[in-house]
Amino acid sequence: MTEVPDRLGTGPPTWRVLRKRRFGLFFSGNFVSATGTWLQNIAQAILIFRLTGSTFFVGLVNAAQFLGPVLLAPWAGSAADRYDRRRILFVAQGSSAVIAAILALLSLLGQVTVPILVGCALGIGFGHALSVPATQALLPSLVDEEDIAVGVALNASTFNLARAVGPIAGAFVIAGLGFTWAFMLNSVSFLAVLIALLAVKPRPQHFVRSRRAPLLDSLRVVRSSSTLLLMMVSVAVVSMAADPVTTLTPVFSTTVFAQPDSYTGILVSGFGLGAIIGVSFVAHRVTASIRIVGLALGLLGVGVACFGLSSTAEVGLVSLVLAGVGYLTAVTLATTMIHALIVEEHRGRVMAIWSMSFFGIRPLASLIDGSLESLAGPRTAALCMAAPALLLSGWILRRAAVLRS
Repeated sequence: MTEVPDRLGTGPPTWRVLRKRRFGLFFSGNFVSATGTWLQNIAQAILIFRLTGSTFFVGLVNAAQFLGPVLLAPWAGSAADRYDRRRILFVAQGSSAVIAAILALLSLLGQVTVPILVGCALGIGFGHALSVPATQALLPSLVDEEDIAVGVALNASTFNLARAVGPIAGAFVIAGLGFTWAFMLNSVSFLAVLIALLAVKPRPQHFVRSRRAPLLDSLRVVRSSSTLLLMMVSVAVVSMAADPVTTLTPVFSTTVFAQPDSYTGILVSGFGLGAIIGVSFVAHRVTASIRIVGLALGLLGVGVACFGLSSTAEVGLVSLVLAGVGYLTAVTLATTMIHALIVEEHRGRVMAIWSMSFFGIRPLASLIDGSLESLAGPRTAALCMAAPALLLSGWILRRAAVLRS
């Protein structure tokens, strides 16, 4: 383990990092693939809502998609330290492409049912569980050491640029071409990251041969630093607070805002737009600090709470833009500090815990969110999901001085 100060430099301007061939190619491939993923996310959420009329089932399909990191992350992280990370990504991304193509074929034949949607989401989630630790551990080998913070911010931005583009594209694709095209475009989009992986040449990887149990070894590393543990908790809370963006937007679009269900794509894109604004903020800041993570958590919580209280589509959209800024800022700065705290031979296993914190909490969050909506309505559900971010933000800001020491 290495020590980390409360504040970290975030390095050179964004464009200089993007112009580097290794990172630029990987960034582009990831963006195309993530755009396809978000297109499918919106398609499956709208389709299952049309099939069932139930927010609980929207939460269920979201939960299935994020169950993989809970089950596989510790072993995926160990694999990312022990085996070639690019080969792991090839297997994971290729498998996801095949599952998306199968779903497209079933949609074309009119055979899609709720169990099939949930099963395909679960399968793609397993691929995602393998991909995340390998991707996070691969990142530092694609940029210079002083550029890690910008690289982390830009990697997060691929997901959130895609969150801005994919959902609104999905709304138009579904309205104009149908669900089959949405699923097929996602399948094809995985080719972009596979091509990028063939083209990039990361710095040599230091392989680890550990006899420890993967989960216990990962937890041991995380528990060795209170700052590292706090950043992991922050990442989990960010993920939980952001769940209404996917679980509650269909019911807010139709029931609260009296819009067509395709308006879901616009709401989710608004959140993605806020995340893009957050990328600009993070990439050009001089320092990253625990206090800024706390402030960003508060901004996310306020944005989600305002969304829950909004009575018009315009106010709801603006609230999600605000939440997106807080979301991206918090998760990127927390992840940057995590990278600064760990040494290379632990990176894959620690980022597996990151994966469990960020993605593994989502099945529980989605089920809680969907159940709360069914029992108490969408507004109460949104406010309850915002509460952990607001509480942790207040705790961090009150204890910032103690945490720095």
